Amino acid sequence: MNTDARTAIIILLKGIFYKKENEKAWAELTEGSFVSIKEYFEVIGLDLLIDEAEGYAYVKNKAIEEGEEVIPRLIQKRELSYKVSLLCVLLRKEIVEFDMQNENARVIISKEDIKKELLLYLPLKLNEVKISKEIDTLIKKVEDLGFLRRLKSDEISYEVQRSLKSFVDASWLNDFDKKLKEYQESELWS
Repeated sequence: MNTDARTAIIILLKGIFYKKENEKAWAELTEGSFVSIKEYFEVIGLDLLIDEAEGYAYVKNKAIEEGEEVIPRLIQKRELSYKVSLLCVLLRKEIVEFDMQNENARVIISKEDIKKELLLYLPLKLNEVKISKEIDTLIKKVEDLGFLRRLKSDEISYEVQRSLKSFVDASWLNDFDKKLKEYQESELWS
């Protein structure tokens, strides 16, 4: 296995691999060593998922089939808090709305627009300074998950990463509107 293939494996083990991060390793992943990389991940209990149209790839734990030997899971599932889930859903909706108006373009959103979207679901009685700090923390968490990327040219804007579509799917998104209203009414934010 060559250096670019090994680089692709390492990037995938760290998280989501975006084509724009390393074009040579991406080419090796999708063309040159695809079969050997996929087989490598299967041996350690992972599935390789690639979305060539959107330009990203990631690995996840293989589903255990009936009768298969159970091996330890390499990737631990993390439960997202309500607030982080809410932000992910709102960003996913941004992608949907943007795609209906534009084709093959980056989804850019300002920090101020993110705050405006989140404020729609917050109780009005919360302290503005506290809310602002908490929203900044949420943005950082979603950025750490790889779903937001701060623009280098603009410190107050972010690119919504299209990989979010794989993690917040359409059926879950449809059901979440009802859940949001329930959370809003019960004021679970505070």
